[in-house]
Formats: sequence, structure tokens, C-alpha cells
Amino acid sequence: MRTISEPETSYSTELNQVIEAFPVLARWLSRSRPPRPEGVKGPTLAQVQVITYLFQHGPQTMGGLARGLGISCSAVTESVNTLESRGRVLRTRSETDRRKVVAELSPDARAVAERVISQRRVVVEGVLGQLKPSERRAFAKGMELLARNAAASLDETRFTATPSGEESTRANAEAAGA
Repeated sequence: MRTISEPETSYSTELNQVIEAFPVLARWLSRSRPPRPEGVKGPTLAQVQVITYLFQHGPQTMGGLARGLGISCSAVTESVNTLESRGRVLRTRSETDRRKVVAELSPDARAVAERVISQRRVVVEGVLGQLKPSERRAFAKGMELLARNAAASLDETRFTATPSGEESTRANAEAAGA
């Protein structure tokens, strides 16, 4: 929250700096995927998100993936189907509840995800290395708050009732694999 004594021009400048960084960060995130051979179709953004989420959080049910990514179960299933057909994801039945299907990364996909995350880590470490400890904490807290508010904004737009009165995506995700 902004303090009352803070000059308005400083706040506006900082706000604009953050907003202007978004397109560059979006390009960097979308391009920080491993190169692929000529003519080979690469993964979609949704598929990259599934791979990254599974890498960071381990095996997940379809419902868990949908909730974690903030997308519908049908969108998760479509991505997982494609990734499974390409040998990137393995599907098994849950050991605790045989009705649930669990997705996990194949060893090859795990190796690719490790390389992508490692490339991102190098860039972020380069930034953090330029900051004092107190600045690093403020930066990390700011990124966490930005991510949390962005996720809440996505929740508001993605998880609302449709004009036709259909159930929300959240309700579908919870019913499908909570």
C-alpha cells in the first residue's frame, strides 16, 4: 500500500515501469522453451504450463491440475492427452483412490523442464544478485503479491457463471477431481 508522504510522480513512474515490463516478461517466458527440430510442432502454452506445474508440484490428479492452473478440467484433459501421446506425460490410477487418474512427467519431459527452469533461474539470480538483501526481500514480496493479485483477477474472469447459467469452471474442476 502506498504511503501518504510518497510523491505522486514517484508512484506513477514506478507503476509505469512495472506495467511496461509485462510484455517483455511475457515474451521471455514464452521463448524460454527448449529449441525443437525443424518441422516438429512444439507444445502449446497450455501444455508448457501443465509440464511446468507437474515439474514444480509433482504428480497431480486432473482436478488438481485444473485447480492449480486455474483452467477447466476439459482443457487439462486435452493438454494431458496430447502430452501423453507425445510421451511427455504418464497417466496412472491413484493408489489411494482408483477412480482418480494421476498425471506425472515422463523422464524426458522432466529433463526438459529442468533445463527450462534452470535457464529462468539464471536470469532471476542475475537480477537478485544486483540487489541488497532488503531489496531482494521487497522484490520477492512484490512478485508474490503481484502473482496472487493476478491469480485472483484470473479467478474473477474465469470462474464466474456464464450468461447461459452454466456452472462455473471452478465448480466443474472441484466436482471432477477434488
